[in-house]
Amino acid sequence: MNILHRYWLFCACLLLPAGSYALQPFSASYQLLLDDEKKGETQFSLLLPSTGYSFEAFTLPQGKLAAIDVKHEILETSHGHFKDNRPEPDSYYYAVRNASGTQMLEFFFDWKKNQLTLRGDKEQQKFALEDGTQDHLSYILRAIMLAESNQRIARFKRISIEGTKEITLKKKLQKYISTPAGRFLALEINVETTDGKETRSLWLAVKHGFMPLLLTKNTGKGRVRMELTKVEKQ
Repeated sequence: MNILHRYWLFCACLLLPAGSYALQPFSASYQLLLDDEKKGETQFSLLLPSTGYSFEAFTLPQGKLAAIDVKHEILETSHGHFKDNRPEPDSYYYAVRNASGTQMLEFFFDWKKNQLTLRGDKEQQKFALEDGTQDHLSYILRAIMLAESNQRIARFKRISIEGTKEITLKKKLQKYISTPAGRFLALEINVETTDGKETRSLWLAVKHGFMPLLLTKNTGKGRVRMELTKVEKQ
């Protein structure tokens, strides 16, 4: 490779969208288990347009939950851009649809004013927005981008319908894990909250763009496990 070729290759790398190099678009299905009993299914879909990202999760209950309310559905979407090698959400949408109707919440991130707006069905509230804040979906993208970086730890606030929590992501070891979709070399990311009550492990596929493979956590109701069952597109 001559010097001129290397120069143009270097320039081309500089033109890539900041932070997007660690992500690959994908669409995949997961099953949700509580103490090894199937409770539902989730579909993840990540798109990477030139302006940023669009991440969607759609969850349907199964088993006893579906028998109680067959129309119960949960839709989450996060739209945003990239800054300083991390996702920066612009909006987060959460909606639950059941037999009695649809309830929704929207979060809007105004990074210029450092203001977070929460809009519900009947009211709207505004809060201070701290640098680096993620939503309930974008924090997964933050973990993916941490996985491919030279950093080992990332700390930030995460907002969701349950409120705001301080989150710490820590890289752990790599090992092979098995899911219904196959066997993968995976990197474990430990997800901790400051109160220590919501520690979970997120396993990412090392050779498949760090796509989520497995998420586990212990709750008061038992051990929750979300595992990959099928890759629709990558």
